[in-house]
Amino acid sequence: MLIWRLAWRNLWRHRGRSLVVGGILFLGALLLTFGNGVVSGMERGLERQVVESFTGDVVIASDKQEDDNVFLTMMGKQVEPLYRINAIKGLVDSQKWVAASLPMGKNMTMALHEDEGSPGYIFLLGVDFAAWHKFFPDAFKVEAGRIPAPGQTGILLPGGANTQLYETMGEVFVPEGVTDTSLLPLEARKVDAAHIRHEVVVMGYSNSMASFDQRLKVVAMGRYKSLNTIWGHFALTDIESYRSVMGYLRQDEKVVLSKDQTDILTSNDLDALLSGNDSAPKSGAASDTLSVAEATGTDPVWNLLLVRLKGVNAADGAKRLDTLLKQADLPARAVPWNKAVGVIGSLAMLIRGALLGFAGLLFVVAGIVIANTLAMSAMERTTEIGMMRAVGATRTFIARLMLCETSVLAAAFGGAGVVSGALLVAVTPWLGIHTGNDLLQMVYGGEIFHPLLRPQDLLACLLELAMVVGLASLYPMKLAASITPLDAITRE
Repeated sequence: MLIWRLAWRNLWRHRGRSLVVGGILFLGALLLTFGNGVVSGMERGLERQVVESFTGDVVIASDKQEDDNVFLTMMGKQVEPLYRINAIKGLVDSQKWVAASLPMGKNMTMALHEDEGSPGYIFLLGVDFAAWHKFFPDAFKVEAGRIPAPGQTGILLPGGANTQLYETMGEVFVPEGVTDTSLLPLEARKVDAAHIRHEVVVMGYSNSMASFDQRLKVVAMGRYKSLNTIWGHFALTDIESYRSVMGYLRQDEKVVLSKDQTDILTSNDLDALLSGNDSAPKSGAASDTLSVAEATGTDPVWNLLLVRLKGVNAADGAKRLDTLLKQADLPARAVPWNKAVGVIGSLAMLIRGALLGFAGLLFVVAGIVIANTLAMSAMERTTEIGMMRAVGATRTFIARLMLCETSVLAAAFGGAGVVSGALLVAVTPWLGIHTGNDLLQMVYGGEIFHPLLRPQDLLACLLELAMVVGLASLYPMKLAASITPLDAITRE
């Protein structure tokens, strides 16, 4: 108890230096707490902007897909077809830690100019619109037109895709009846009516199959609610139109088979058919109409399967799914979302590292300043400490006294800094600081600056504060403990 009373007395007697050290601790704790809130807000914002709005936690692609980056691929580089989708989806959905899954087609496509002008290029996503909307509710805001109903075809163009097509083709594409020019790219708002189209002719790239051109009606325009500058280059179409563009087998495509062909495809005894056995099915003139999937026995073709997890992080979930797919001998592999979006995921990690590095550097500097200030204080108190040594104070007592003084400052000023930082984190979202820049949106955690402070962040702040104070006190403690009564006499 005596040592704490002495600590309080000494801090009050040297209150000028105490305020300097306390001010440094306050500012450092405040900035560290706010910085941790920004990092946590960014992580949560990225999850909302990317995982919950575009990719899911894990992306499953074909095992022939060499590059993990399946979304922001180089122009013309194909995303491989994903076969045996029913078996893959069944395996994935059977896991208790999988919340949902969504198959999707994705590839680069070329928009053909009908007047023999330059073509345009867009990323095309083939989806079941009802399933996509359920998987990504409120991810896309329709500004004109409407999303196709089940069984309807068409293309949904975000603003970024429309801008890109205008810049390369000199034409804009809008749903029929759209007259609001504010929905058009800024440069295209005065475009001649002859260059406004309601349909776009799209042709896909394919390395292993024939691709075809398909005329798609523009049924809607809009924007992605997060990272629209990036995701705005991804147009959406119904999956059957996508398969036609890419030259894949359409699930609903019909073929007419003769009775003999039907018997061969449906018979369980091909040997009897080939031997002419009387028990074999008899040929006839009748014919059957079957879908391609029924006729060939194949699953519909997709490119990706997006997976949302529960209670498992993306990296661990991808490893688990990858192992399960290999054990089941299925032609697919799993990739965590940050690798599937290429540079976007890497950039997010770099921003996070930079913010944490800045917070760490801040405390290193604060620690050096605190250590220097405390060391100077100890030297200026040579007479006082020497007299205490002369009346029986041990080196350990002096060292503990210095540590107690620093601890009191850390608890009072550092604690106030942590509380102030937490209040600042809580108040900031209410200020409505807004940005349309995609890079800043990754830092902000969305369009609105929204730092987030979790209990573990507060605990981390307190531990880091204690560590810095402890390390900064080591040298002043050693210096003060080394002062002898002779040093006090000499100084006098």
